[in-house]
Amino acid sequence: MRKVFEVEAVSKNGGVQLNFPAEPYVLLDALEKLRLEPGETPRWELFGADDDIFQHLDQDNGSLPELNALAQRFAQLDGAEITAFEGLAAMERMPVGQPVPLPRLIDLAHSTDCCHIVEGVVTDAQLGRFCAENGFVPETKGLSDAAFELLDFERIGRQFREAEGGVFTRGGYVQRREELKQVYDTLDLTPRKPDYAMLAELPDGSRTELPAPLGRSVEDSPAQCVDCAAPALNGLTGNLGTLDCLARRMAEMEADGELPKYKALLATARCDDMVQALSLADRLDQYTLSPKLLEPEDAAMECLNTMLSEDDAELIAQYLDLRRYGEAVVEQDGGTITTYGLIQRADSGPAQGMEHEHTCNEMEMM
Repeated sequence: MRKVFEVEAVSKNGGVQLNFPAEPYVLLDALEKLRLEPGETPRWELFGADDDIFQHLDQDNGSLPELNALAQRFAQLDGAEITAFEGLAAMERMPVGQPVPLPRLIDLAHSTDCCHIVEGVVTDAQLGRFCAENGFVPETKGLSDAAFELLDFERIGRQFREAEGGVFTRGGYVQRREELKQVYDTLDLTPRKPDYAMLAELPDGSRTELPAPLGRSVEDSPAQCVDCAAPALNGLTGNLGTLDCLARRMAEMEADGELPKYKALLATARCDDMVQALSLADRLDQYTLSPKLLEPEDAAMECLNTMLSEDDAELIAQYLDLRRYGEAVVEQDGGTITTYGLIQRADSGPAQGMEHEHTCNEMEMM
């Protein structure tokens, strides 16, 4: 699906940027990073959206699954349907300054076939001429060409527009002819983990879910990851057999609760091919993840609490630059703070950038 807009969302505990519509695992990963508290909804802002179309969107309320549902539907619309959606959104009679709620916009996006569109007609004068030329104004029947041109087309068009409740958009005139569809209440927007660990796309455009069922052979073909349990791998290509093997490893990681560690490890490495991604998966036991350590200050307090009593740690913390201290602690331990937590080597070896370590290991394997 084509990108509709980008969303930057923040919560009390985190922040993310992602493109919509988002694949299932991408959305789940974003919610994981936000760490929403019970009843909390993130604050979000759109980027790259068509301002004329989404100007009515309520950006103070709504969830990421609702935004994704709107983007998924919008990505399916063609040019005429987008014009209809723009017109329907403009017809909403909300109190002055009050935007249209997301659930209502989702209904509008599913109701584009409830409209009549006159493409290219963007003024009252053009609408009046169209109506007169197409027999919608009986009084003009039989007029000579000269008399016809004397008609006040702007007044005729304005009367039709006001009587029909239509609106002008960039693509033409939009008139609603049927009741809108009530779709939102029928949607199940609960984010769910897909049945696959990876969704791969083949050169012919077909898609296959991985890992393949046991006993089913995997063809020797290039493939691209379009959605997987570790979204950092989306867009990478490789042999389908390699993708299948990695998908099987990720399914095992998820069952063992190790998937966040793998995602954190990927966040520290310049992983640009599936062979390297598989190699990192095979070395996962060499690392530890501390999911509660999300900022340098967290690492600083963790270090203080291991050396001092809780009261003494709190006292000394008041006189320290916790951020710089935490950064030094993380560097000394050879770790990296990611959006999934602090990841570091399990052997407590000397400080060494994991990205450099991975690069060297890959060169040794060649």
